Amino acid sequence: MSNRPRGKMILADGTRFEGFLTGAAARPDWKGPIWGEVVFNTSMTGYQEVITDPSYAGQVVVMTYPQIGNYGVTADDSEKPATAARALVVHDLQEFFSPGPGRVSLESFMMEQDLPGLTGIDTRAVTKHVRDQGAVIAAIGHAGSKDEELLALARSKKLDRSERLVESVSGTLNAVHSGNSGRAAVIDLGVKKSIVDHVRRLGLTTQVFDTTFRADEILEGDFDFVVVSNGPGDPADIPDVVEQVNRLIGRIPMLGICLGHQIIALALGARTYKLKFGHHGANQPVVDQRSGQVFITSQNHNYAVSDDIAELTGVTVTYTNANDGTLEGFVDEHRKLECVQFHPEASPGPHDCRIIFDRFHERVQGWSRAH
Repeated sequence: MSNRPRGKMILADGTRFEGFLTGAAARPDWKGPIWGEVVFNTSMTGYQEVITDPSYAGQVVVMTYPQIGNYGVTADDSEKPATAARALVVHDLQEFFSPGPGRVSLESFMMEQDLPGLTGIDTRAVTKHVRDQGAVIAAIGHAGSKDEELLALARSKKLDRSERLVESVSGTLNAVHSGNSGRAAVIDLGVKKSIVDHVRRLGLTTQVFDTTFRADEILEGDFDFVVVSNGPGDPADIPDVVEQVNRLIGRIPMLGICLGHQIIALALGARTYKLKFGHHGANQPVVDQRSGQVFITSQNHNYAVSDDIAELTGVTVTYTNANDGTLEGFVDEHRKLECVQFHPEASPGPHDCRIIFDRFHERVQGWSRAH
């Protein structure tokens, strides 16, 4: 890594990490610095899906697995055409990668996508620090940048409504995908391509709506159900979306995923709160409260739904996190709702929960026959 320019990352609490600039930050014309909220991801693979997952908008992603980039990047694996993460921090960015059709190096992809990063960082130390101290803003710059200036930048920033994270990543997928056995609407709050693909797999014509959607156009669209998607940030930052979802409750079946799960919970009158350091990775254990079975899931979120939702709204809790007991899902047969905090399509990650799409579709058909 001697040919890479040196760089550093300084956290808002003053903690300092040195390494080498990579991706867009390694270009001679990169000005820097950049800032973002530090999150650590425990996935061993799937780095391309991670940095193109819109749920990572505004975040500096630290990969805990030490070697990243060893199988390159291919266009088909991106969740969105552009990267969403603000920076990628790794211990060892691999220059050599497995060959294959259309594959390029992760670093060249980062340069093409204008995504800066750092390599040579003690990512386990960063992870331990975030686990101990909680989520924190960081600033990344050249080695020659003054520490006090990077520290001041990190301390002056926070992820709030002014960032408009959801709006920045919504509406970049094709609006309509044809099928032959019904219709589904997807509310795109930063939806992953893989989620749309799994809805289409059910044979449904799938129409994607951005954050400007209105409940009336959904209700008038002859849809069998609605999927409220994943996305970045605090669900309380998008009250207009919560209001429109509230108008849909009880009038059309809905499946909420990740941020969508939180939005539906707020629309029902439940509460959300910020976790100390969130859940980010493809190895999160979730307990099915009905069967006791444990699923390994892919997750990416900093906020959670309060576990008093059943008491407040009358829903039935379906899943909890095996590590910390936080709420991971609920169902409401009367209002035709099913919500999960994890990503059932799991890209990247295990395939334990892909059945949720099929099961929800079966629920919708049952609800339709009952009426």
